[in-house]
Amino acid sequence: MSKAKVEKRSKCMKPFLKYMNVRHVFPTRYTVDMDLKKTVADEDLAENKVEIKKNLKKIFEERYLNQKEVTSEKKAAGSAYFFQKLRF
Repeated sequence: MSKAKVEKRSKCMKPFLKYMNVRHVFPTRYTVDMDLKKTVADEDLAENKVEIKKNLKKIFEERYLNQKEVTSEKKAAGSAYFFQKLRF
């Protein structure tokens, strides 16, 4: 794909926020090295939901456009898995 087409497709990402209990999260073999704890804090979740979504979208778009710059093969596989289209 051309660079313009990739950028156009990356603009349609829509992040969402959901508060989850840690005990209900199922671990997988894929890991993505994005630190979202600084962006999403429990205290700010109720107040600044719109701002947090905007910041998450920026982080996801940057990572989507720079997937090939990942150093580790394991993290690159996790990044590819994270950004693939869901098939239902």
